[in-house]
Amino acid sequence: MFVPNVWPRVAGILFILLSGAPRAVAAAELTLPETERLAVEHAPWLQHHRTNADAAAERVVYEGRLPDPQLTLGVVNVPTDSYRLDREDMTMTVVGLRQSFPPGSTLKLKGQRAEKELTREQAQVEMERRRLLKQVRQTWLELYFQQQSLRVLEESRRLAKKQLESTEARYRAAQETQQSVLKSRQALARLNEREPAIRAQAIRLQAQLARWIGDAANAPLSSELPALPVVAETFDPSRHPEWLTAQSGLEGARLEVEMARQDYKPGVMLDVSYGFRRAAPNGMERPDMLSAMVTLDLPFFREKRQDRKLAEKQTMEAGARYEVDDKRRELEAMDRSLRAELDALTAREKIYAEELLPATRRETQITVSGFARDQSSYREALMNSLDTDLEYLRLRVERAKTQAELLYLTGE
Repeated sequence: MFVPNVWPRVAGILFILLSGAPRAVAAAELTLPETERLAVEHAPWLQHHRTNADAAAERVVYEGRLPDPQLTLGVVNVPTDSYRLDREDMTMTVVGLRQSFPPGSTLKLKGQRAEKELTREQAQVEMERRRLLKQVRQTWLELYFQQQSLRVLEESRRLAKKQLESTEARYRAAQETQQSVLKSRQALARLNEREPAIRAQAIRLQAQLARWIGDAANAPLSSELPALPVVAETFDPSRHPEWLTAQSGLEGARLEVEMARQDYKPGVMLDVSYGFRRAAPNGMERPDMLSAMVTLDLPFFREKRQDRKLAEKQTMEAGARYEVDDKRRELEAMDRSLRAELDALTAREKIYAEELLPATRRETQITVSGFARDQSSYREALMNSLDTDLEYLRLRVERAKTQAELLYLTGE
């Protein structure tokens, strides 16, 4: 008797839960930490640099190795009158091996250059990871501001509509001028005009996020402004991946100079071959032949080749040295300017929180007492309060975006 009554209730509960599950998933908010995680895991450009680093790691393994030996096969001293291989004593079938040895320490230097390229690619990965986090954070924060602006704009439009209705009613009662009605209509029209631009900006920012995290960018953002990691008090440019990338390029250029110097030394090629000879027509056996040769490069014309190549590599090294110095100065200048900007935004945020916002709210409260007599003043005070809140939010967002830029410099 009891079991049949239970199953319909269980089925109803399951139906409610299952039908509500997609709504729960759809209503999930996209927080900034989740956006960062998705971007680092799935952004194609960052994956591109990771594959470059993996390729550079493979290059380290083979770059400093000798070139593969060469196998030679053929016949030598074949008579052209008969093309027979058993007529002449010197006719042989030859099998040989040939191995080349680059000049001087070229192989060792090539291996070191590959290691510097790996270091450079790894620094590039870290640089792109930081850059990605900075861009994701700034885009998320700007999208957050635009969505909050839409909420404030909607509230401002609601108040503007009420003010227009009140002004028109007072105008019909001969208590307001036609100029006041026109000003109220103009204020509402300006609010209506701002909405399409804000929505377009929000869509553009969502599209930018979708480039990094895919369809998750369409989820609603968290309603709270997130707190970013604390910025380090000091900054060492020699630990920044941009400087490390430039420094690795300089060290690679120095190795290129040393490799160019090795070209003044002769390269060597060793050639060993074994010749098989067939028996003579009369049946007499012929001994096989062993040959060995050493071939040396002769860098005689240095002024047209080696000198010019060395000069080229030395010039490139000088350019890389200038790049390292310029990158250090650039990073130091960015750190100083961003810290100054962050301090200014922090000071302005404090003034807003401690002075402007309380003063605006007090003004609104004082205007409430005259609400029955002058509704327009009351609504203007409310709209002023909303605009001040929006300006304060913009200030907080700009401070967070500046903090994101500093985190790109200092790391986390």
